Amino acid sequence: MVFPLGRLLAFAVLLAPFARAADGPPARPAAAPPPPPPPSPELAAKCQALLDTWKARFDEEQMNYLVAPPFVIAGNGTAEEVRQYRDRTILAAAKCLQKQFFKKQPTEPVLILLFEREGIYKRLAKKWFDDDDVPYYGFFRHDNVMLMNVGTGTGTLVHELTHALIKPDFPDVPSWFNEGLASLYEQCSLAIDDTIWGHENWRLPALQKAIAAKTLRPLEELIRDDEFYKAENVGLNYAQARYLMYYLQEKKLLRKYYEQFRDNAKDDPTGLDTLKKLVGPASLADFETQWREWVMTLKFRSR
Repeated sequence: MVFPLGRLLAFAVLLAPFARAADGPPARPAAAPPPPPPPSPELAAKCQALLDTWKARFDEEQMNYLVAPPFVIAGNGTAEEVRQYRDRTILAAAKCLQKQFFKKQPTEPVLILLFEREGIYKRLAKKWFDDDDVPYYGFFRHDNVMLMNVGTGTGTLVHELTHALIKPDFPDVPSWFNEGLASLYEQCSLAIDDTIWGHENWRLPALQKAIAAKTLRPLEELIRDDEFYKAENVGLNYAQARYLMYYLQEKKLLRKYYEQFRDNAKDDPTGLDTLKKLVGPASLADFETQWREWVMTLKFRSR
């Protein structure tokens, strides 16, 4: 979730371990974009300067920290645990996400604070940010700070990392797509070709129940609605947006949709017209019928 110097209501996430799965994801899509350039000296200097401003606070709390531009990472785990978060989750997932989706790389540091227990997570959120009502799993702030309760796992870490990386590439991304894409990677695997693949997760049963009961609103209504976080819809909004992303992934259309949506957002700020063109010549209604039928065939298996 993305929060403007605060946060909205958080939702539970079943967290999948990260594995380089040789047999899980489909074959690599064609025409992959070139790898991103290495971080600039200017960004590295900004990251070091950010660490310098935080170092006394980290030392006071006996936290381990390191710089991996564009990230400044600190945690109350051991130095080796912080390195593992950096290498096996943050940098690995960021490499995949940037390779698949993002043309523009961050030009400002992203501060990632990793807490192994709920107590210290809540205490330092209050002490450092005057925030006494944090989500259980973690959140991303619009000032480029991520606070994560990683004692629960790493799925939310990749969710929030997606928000941090999409921000410079698609600044005006609407909430439905931003949360749908981020939620896709709550349960995922990293393939040997440096691609990332979402899998079924805990959001599925509620979505299937709504489809079966014929209470799920149409995709067009979801996409047009500028109140994604409205309480009466938000739970199903996350599920509906996530499984639309999942379906496009399985049809090898997700990256194409993202690129076309981003590049044409000035004329199509919701992404609805771009989606209609993408699924043509079928109508959006026919596409949605197929999508709903496909969703009902899925099964969530904890990985």
